Amino acid sequence: MSQDIDALAREVAAYPDRPDLRFNLANALVAAERPAEAEAEYRRLLRSHPDHIGVHTNLGNALHTMGRHAEALDHYRRVAALRPDLAGALNNVGNSLNALRRPEEAENFLRRAVQADPGYAQACNNLGGALLALDRPAEALQWFRRAMQLDANPFHATFGAAIAQLTLGDFRQGWRDYEARWLDPRFTVDVPDYTTPTWDGGGVLTGKRVLLHCEQGLGDTIQFVRYAPLVRQRGAHVVLQVQAPLAGLVVHLADEVVPQGKIARDEPVPDHDIRCPLLSLPRAFATRLATILASAPYLAADPSRVAAWQTRLGPATQRRIGIAFSGSPEHPDDALRSIPAARMLAAFGNVEIHVVQRDIRPEDAATLAARPDVRNHAADLADFRDTAALVGCMDLVVSVDTSIAHLAGAMGRPVWILLQFAGDFRWLRERTDNPWYPSARLFRQPRAGDWDTPLAALAAAITTIRHPR
Repeated sequence: MSQDIDALAREVAAYPDRPDLRFNLANALVAAERPAEAEAEYRRLLRSHPDHIGVHTNLGNALHTMGRHAEALDHYRRVAALRPDLAGALNNVGNSLNALRRPEEAENFLRRAVQADPGYAQACNNLGGALLALDRPAEALQWFRRAMQLDANPFHATFGAAIAQLTLGDFRQGWRDYEARWLDPRFTVDVPDYTTPTWDGGGVLTGKRVLLHCEQGLGDTIQFVRYAPLVRQRGAHVVLQVQAPLAGLVVHLADEVVPQGKIARDEPVPDHDIRCPLLSLPRAFATRLATILASAPYLAADPSRVAAWQTRLGPATQRRIGIAFSGSPEHPDDALRSIPAARMLAAFGNVEIHVVQRDIRPEDAATLAARPDVRNHAADLADFRDTAALVGCMDLVVSVDTSIAHLAGAMGRPVWILLQFAGDFRWLRERTDNPWYPSARLFRQPRAGDWDTPLAALAAAITTIRHPR
């Protein structure tokens, strides 16, 4: 490939006025995964050919690849303005708007795309994604199914259908379709190269070493590790591989616990006969909405650590509230789910506030530094055993949708969870409770970006919490 690019570059140098040669060079650079270099060539072309549809489209694609969605949108819009009937251009605009978390606008362009080309599978799939973000999963499901019919390899649409079905509480088909994630590079890029078969819930496990391995975030592991004892009950020797910060907290759930580092693909695979990813366990056990394994608490803090924290905290004179206002910034929806610390703190009145998350962003650290009444324990949380012990000292935990919410729920502790509009599938829809975590109470955004409404409801509810000590 590099030789081809070198040859094209020589041709461009020899014939600098040949736009076709420069266009070929730019396209070759994109194919070689060198989008920044391709961008430079496309921009040179636009100086002399400002209305070239192919250049605008391919430059938009290169920018999209680099995550520069707002810039990509400008070029896709230019194509759509030049060719308002071009389904591909309308789809590209809608796809960029989806990436920019502007689903209302995306819906309009994507509907125009499927009107222009009713057999356009990618546009149908992207429209489903926009409708999911608009908290309209039933409509989204229709478009995902249409994309599945049109696409020869519909793993994106099948995964989208799974999310819609799980959100609607249709677990029977939802868990089946959720397996499509293993055809999506986003889910496989950091997964070790397993060569053993995947357990689907059948067969005899007695005497077999069964590897249950984490695959997504800390909260996902906490939620679905509850199934490990059920696998042991089948007679298996359970080897549980989880993220290192959780390893000490889950040792009681398996015969062996193996910590996994941050780069999972580089970790050695523990010896095993058969395996199951943690988020495939609900399918293996045929979990339905009415049969969710809600056996909390299934995680508990070490009593000695709780006692040490109680000593450190001293006697409580007010209601003791633990807060978690942000999750990992690497999460694709983090901007939607996390709340500035200052905004969350404004909801609390006469209570004792404790920060129970470990990672603090600079802007939130500045807020906390200016609030001596808020006790920030981030520096003292080595792993989730410490976090669990601190949570065990709280009367209530208030958290955004992050691992702390799952931890408190898994411990059976009272936890109030602030949810973004169109929240994750595990929180279902239009409920203030959650069958996965009976001790949870949900405060939902009524519309995208509106934290004022759930925070006001939470502030009013806080006044009803009594200090039990």
